[in-house]
Amino acid sequence: MQAARDGEFETRDFYLACFLRCTGYDLLDLRADGRRRVFIFRDRSTRRDDVLAFYGDGTVVPPLAFCSTIKDMKALLHNA
Repeated sequence: MQAARDGEFETRDFYLACFLRCTGYDLLDLRADGRRRVFIFRDRSTRRDDVLAFYGDGTVVPPLAFCSTIKDMKALLHNA
């Protein structure tokens, strides 16, 4: 995870990226980084808290929405 350009946030963590999409973050781009991909999102003032909640198991997202988002993001990875 790292800061990107102003107003953007990027991560290589696939499941964090799925969580962010599921909670309404705008996916701006998907960039190649060697064999991996970097997900670039529009940043929010609450991002730090959202990321800590994700890693600290302190958040709830609808399970079916999360599963659907995982499928969509995997399709994006394989078709990018």
